[in-house]
Amino acid sequence: HFTGSGNSEVLTAWLQKAIGADYEPAYPALEAFLNGVGRRKFLKPLYTELAKTPAGLERAKAIYGAARSGYHSVAVNTIDSILGWTATATS
Repeated sequence: HFTGSGNSEVLTAWLQKAIGADYEPAYPALEAFLNGVGRRKFLKPLYTELAKTPAGLERAKAIYGAARSGYHSVAVNTIDSILGWTATATS
């Protein structure tokens, strides 16, 4: 029941493992979490894990495109770097 955890520390650790194992049932919770949290300490490890594979990077960019405007500028700078995001990115 880690996917439903209300503890951001536990959920981040679980989601990192889920991403690494390509555990599809956790992806809706991942997307909701990345759209609902703005703290870099939670965002950075998840986007870093997603960016390790082409499919994960594509998923990360899709989520980030929708969530980016709600993130703090420090988080944006970090995630832009992880994802290779540019001002002209459309994904």
